[in-house]
Amino acid sequence: MVSINELDNIVEKLRSLEAEKKKLADLLRKIEKLYFKISPGDLKNLKIGGEDGGLTKKSSHLMDFVFLRAVAVVFKYNGGKLEDVVYHPRTNPTPEITYSPESLSDIEFRIFWSLQRMKKEVKLSIDAIKKHSPELFLMDGSLMINPGDVPKKDSSVYSDYQELKKLLKELYEVGKEKNCMIAGVVEDSRSSVFCDYVSKNILDEIENSKVPDLKNLLKRTRDTNLLYYMLEKGERTITVDLEDGVKCFYLKTAEYDRPIRIEFLEKEKEIGEIVYAISSQNQFYGLPNVLIEADQRAKLSENDTDYYTNLIASKLGIQNIFFLRRDNRPF
Repeated sequence: MVSINELDNIVEKLRSLEAEKKKLADLLRKIEKLYFKISPGDLKNLKIGGEDGGLTKKSSHLMDFVFLRAVAVVFKYNGGKLEDVVYHPRTNPTPEITYSPESLSDIEFRIFWSLQRMKKEVKLSIDAIKKHSPELFLMDGSLMINPGDVPKKDSSVYSDYQELKKLLKELYEVGKEKNCMIAGVVEDSRSSVFCDYVSKNILDEIENSKVPDLKNLLKRTRDTNLLYYMLEKGERTITVDLEDGVKCFYLKTAEYDRPIRIEFLEKEKEIGEIVYAISSQNQFYGLPNVLIEADQRAKLSENDTDYYTNLIASKLGIQNIFFLRRDNRPF
């Protein structure tokens, strides 16, 4: 058991580190080119879409299963007020069951289910934009494939990765055809791209003996942690280039919540103002309302997983050997 003294030491180290980050944030706030204030956009008669996916997974002695559900929601505004809500494909779609094509290692299985989820969400987004023609469509999460989800070329899941790249390209093309702005909203970003930008483009221009210490602090800091102290509600950072034409900025939409990361291809001003308008109603939680609704419709529980895997095992007549021991303990 961890002693009280050890806990106190951990708390003190964290308190000291956060105090250093606050000082750094105060310093950066004096550099006006790093951030600026925005105003909430006029929602007028806009249609704003958003999607989210729910996923649970289950390993057995025979196969690894992934249960997926994705829902797109379109909010229709009239005179700036919400008039109607449309769900695609419907309010409560049946989960899709996907299984690994062969026995996968733990790492490959993680990549497999991550790619499967993003493929399903991108396909749904394409269909929803084609059918409902929103002016803005928000994806829950990044517009890019996580580097950790890129499999080796000889992996059995590499074809899923290639398919996902094609789907993302199609998504961008459909957005242009339908005149629909597309953005990815990352709620809990663990990125340090803004910190890296500051280190390379701001601190390198300063001649001060404290610069090495500040750079070291930035290496140990995530963007949202720093920007929680640096930004005020309604403020966003400058744009930072990512890759493949994708860019991002951070926007603080709620007074007591961390900033959200917004990824986009173009029309950053319009996207930022609209996202701020639909995310600033609660002072403690700053996610866009359309994504909150999509999340509520898409989420899956362990009960959903257990129901379907028990049904499969029952039909096979091998309940006793189907499940892993850790999932079937009598105590």
